Amino acid sequence: MSSTNSFPESIINMIGEQAAKELHQIRKVEAQLAEVRKRYQFLSELNTCLKKDWPQHIIALLNKESQTIKTIDTDNSTLKEIVDSIRSIAMEKAAILQRRFPAFLDDACKASNLPLDRESRDPQYTFAKGFFTLLIDYQKGRARLSDYEGRLHEFPSDIGAVVEYVQNEYKRVFGKAFDGQKFIKKLRNHYLAIIKKEGLTDGSELPIRRITTRLGKYEKGFRTDEFIVHLSRLVAEGPVEIDNRRVDLLQTKDSYQGIYLHGLAGRGYIGYITFKEVK
Repeated sequence: MSSTNSFPESIINMIGEQAAKELHQIRKVEAQLAEVRKRYQFLSELNTCLKKDWPQHIIALLNKESQTIKTIDTDNSTLKEIVDSIRSIAMEKAAILQRRFPAFLDDACKASNLPLDRESRDPQYTFAKGFFTLLIDYQKGRARLSDYEGRLHEFPSDIGAVVEYVQNEYKRVFGKAFDGQKFIKKLRNHYLAIIKKEGLTDGSELPIRRITTRLGKYEKGFRTDEFIVHLSRLVAEGPVEIDNRRVDLLQTKDSYQGIYLHGLAGRGYIGYITFKEVK
């Protein structure tokens, strides 16, 4: 099209300027929406903590979302007063919780049928014959839950939260059905695959972590702590023989390379696995 038939420059500029204004408005509204979404997420989470009566979670949330709370302070003075009141009440509740934590935890474990070990001593508690460890940091108001394989969760140390986390982890680790025949067959198959790849003979001692590493690669959702519980059950309940071979677990002094079986006191850390021919 020739230049004589082009749209006037003034119209082009005006439409361009208006488009720029609309883009600016879009960004302004998006920024406002982002702020509203932050406030909604904060208030929704706060509401959940209030319903659960979790003062340590409330304090942690209020500290974390201080910038979001400032926007509330600007827009809603009544809500600001309520949030300030919530903080004050939560601080009082948290102080009581810290003073009476051992008694509160004991009562909650009994009510929930949680396997709290009797030999537990504040601030370190164990569950399921030492498989899980809960460490309370009173200064920070936080709890850390670990098991034989390391840290699982860290969270504000409200009793209800402790119960939830321990229950969920206990169910995950100990709640799965155990089929000894199927488990030893799986062990045997992975053992054979590794020794074949490495040119070793059947009966060779293989680091147990080689098995768990391979399982982690080939088995979806594999968790080593669940493997430990099933291996412990295999040792305790059997069967321990397959294809005229008997599984044998050998100790190690290396706590990093070894694994610690559950409920089998005195065996120490297991470092190696082999399948010895039954004669």
